[in-house]
Amino acid sequence: MKWTEIMVLSSGIAWTITYLALVYRGFKDKSYGMPLVPLALNIAWEVTFSLIYPPHTSGGLATVINTVWMIFDVGIVISLFMYGYKYFQNSYKISKSEWIMLIIVAFSASFGIMIVGGPFFGQFEPYFHKEIFEGAKFIAFIQNLVISVCFVLMYWQRQSSEGQSFTIAWSKWIGTSMTVGLSYLLVDHKGEDATLIFIIILVTFIFDTYYMRLIYNQLKKEGINPWTRL
Repeated sequence: MKWTEIMVLSSGIAWTITYLALVYRGFKDKSYGMPLVPLALNIAWEVTFSLIYPPHTSGGLATVINTVWMIFDVGIVISLFMYGYKYFQNSYKISKSEWIMLIIVAFSASFGIMIVGGPFFGQFEPYFHKEIFEGAKFIAFIQNLVISVCFVLMYWQRQSSEGQSFTIAWSKWIGTSMTVGLSYLLVDHKGEDATLIFIIILVTFIFDTYYMRLIYNQLKKEGINPWTRL
C-alpha cells in the first residue's frame, strides 16, 4: 500500500470515528454535534463526490470512505432536525419556519458550491491536473477550516460539552491535518507552490488543537473522563 493510500485510509478511519461519536452524542445528549454550516457543506461534499463525481483516479478506497461518511452524516442531519431548533431559538430568537428555511438555504447553497466547485477548480492546469476530484480535495481543506472554526464557536456558544466529546476532537484533528493534510503537502503536490493550502491546513491544525484543549478542560470541569466519553 502506497503512502498516500495509507494516509487516505487513516483519515477515513479517524473521520469515521468522528462521525460515529457525533451521531452517538447527538442522540445521547438530545443535541446535535456539528454546526449547521459545516454539516451542510460536509454532506453536500460527500454526496457530490461519492455519487455525482466519484474519485476515479483515487481508486475505490476514496469512494468507499466518502460513502461511509455520507451515511453517518445522515444520522447527524436527523439529530439536527430532532434537537437543533432549541439552540437557534435561544440564541437568535427565530421561529421554527425561519429555522427550516435557514437549513434549506444552507443545504441548497452547499450542494451548489460542490456541484459547480469541483469542475471549476479541476479545470486548472497544472495544479489540479484537470481532475475534478483534485478540485474536490482543495474544497475539502477549505471546508475543514470552516468546520474547525465553527466547532470552537459552537463550544463558546454552549459553554458545555453537550453534543461534544474529546473523541470527536482528537479524531477530527487526526483525520485532517495529521493525515491527508501532510500527504497533500509532502506527496501529492511536492515541489509545487502549495503556500495557500499550507496556510489553510496550518490554521485548521491550530483551531483543532485549541478545540481539543477546550473540550478536554470542559469535560474535566464537569467531572467526566475525557478519554472514556465517546
